[in-house]
Amino acid sequence: MPNRPSPIETILDRLDTFLATLPAGSDGLASITLVTPELRLQRLPPLDGSWFYWGEPSRQRYLLGIGEALRLSTCGSERLDRLSDQFEQQRTRWLHLDPDASGFHATAFTGFAFDPDDPMQQSWSGLPNAAIFFPELLLHQTPERCAVTFSFNHRSRRRVRLRSRHLLQELTAALLHEPPLNPGPNRISRTAAMPSYEEWILQVREATQQIRQGSLDKVVPFRRISVRADHPLNPSRLMASLDDLYPSSLLFAIRLDGSTFAAATPERLITRQHHRISCDAIGGTIHRSPERQEDRRLGRQLMNDPKSRHEHDLVVQGILASLAAHCGDLTAPAKPTLKRLRKLQHLWTGISGELQGDATLLKIADALHPTAAVSGFPSANAGRWLSDHQNAARGWYTGAAGWLDRQGDGELAVLLRCALLSGENAELFAGAGVTSESCPIAEFQETELKFGTMLEALEHA
Repeated sequence: MPNRPSPIETILDRLDTFLATLPAGSDGLASITLVTPELRLQRLPPLDGSWFYWGEPSRQRYLLGIGEALRLSTCGSERLDRLSDQFEQQRTRWLHLDPDASGFHATAFTGFAFDPDDPMQQSWSGLPNAAIFFPELLLHQTPERCAVTFSFNHRSRRRVRLRSRHLLQELTAALLHEPPLNPGPNRISRTAAMPSYEEWILQVREATQQIRQGSLDKVVPFRRISVRADHPLNPSRLMASLDDLYPSSLLFAIRLDGSTFAAATPERLITRQHHRISCDAIGGTIHRSPERQEDRRLGRQLMNDPKSRHEHDLVVQGILASLAAHCGDLTAPAKPTLKRLRKLQHLWTGISGELQGDATLLKIADALHPTAAVSGFPSANAGRWLSDHQNAARGWYTGAAGWLDRQGDGELAVLLRCALLSGENAELFAGAGVTSESCPIAEFQETELKFGTMLEALEHA
């Protein structure tokens, strides 16, 4: 009885078949998507080299990219406009074959820093200021189906089979790899904090004074803490922990040039589906209680807190103003609702509209970012305050990341509740919205609550 071909050989043989159908002499990117139920993803597998990960645990939707077929990068004041133009040039020549009618689109990952001029030094040195990454191999997964997309430049198609074999072998080995023995809870200890508690109190007091003088309405300073674990932090275990603990969050992780960055954020910057745009407005935070009645009381307290409602209204106002030039039929409820997470609850308003003209996802993101939720209001005045107080160089924290596809659709999440990993060490980031009624101690406590998301997950990494 003849030996049955391995799943990898079957996939490669099918890839060869469709490679032969590509038109000769073409330029630009080509992608081929094949349904592959045998490669189903259970969690982020342990991988070497460059990889990209996007997860929506509540919908059981995941993207995992390996390698780079192409990278586009920019920085500076018009970075997202230029990045969008570069992407559109590629998109018009991007050939995609979907012979199995999987319904998945050829997709790239993207991410950018908070500050367009951030030089991305020190801990951030492995990540670009703003970039789009086209993975060589992309695993798509929904509850209904799973597929792999191979992407390559037409001119390198002769090497596609060899490279695809290598990537498939790496992926299948990682998916079949038994998870490493869990050495037990990872004890996390703090090693540094910037600014110090005393510096934070002075900074917030100064901000509230300036707000009361009328120069701005809100500003969002941030804190950074460094932590150390008992043993090396494992990105695979970290993302599995975040998936379990925070299923309503959006998960993003990237490994690039030696840097590993991970986030579990509650906030979408923008989603584009055909001509429909939607955004999250989040502002105002309070903790949760395991006791149901007390948890509801805390939610009512947040809903009725004048300071939190004012802070939230500024976020909504800023997003609506930014979208007005690009969208019609903008809608936003008159009152926010509660977005409940594991240990926090936020005021949340969903905003949607119909896209007008030919604005792209990244150009609308350029108009939106930074929102009042992460910078302040008005945006220009808040930006100057942050720059003057050394709060602008944040790397990708409070920037955005996500995916965009060959159709021009995509999704970007604001990078909150995030960490930079390096061996046993990690850096964590958290901010708080300061308005005229802010209490410096209460804002400090809010950042501590926000640090708790990643600190809890790191204990299992």
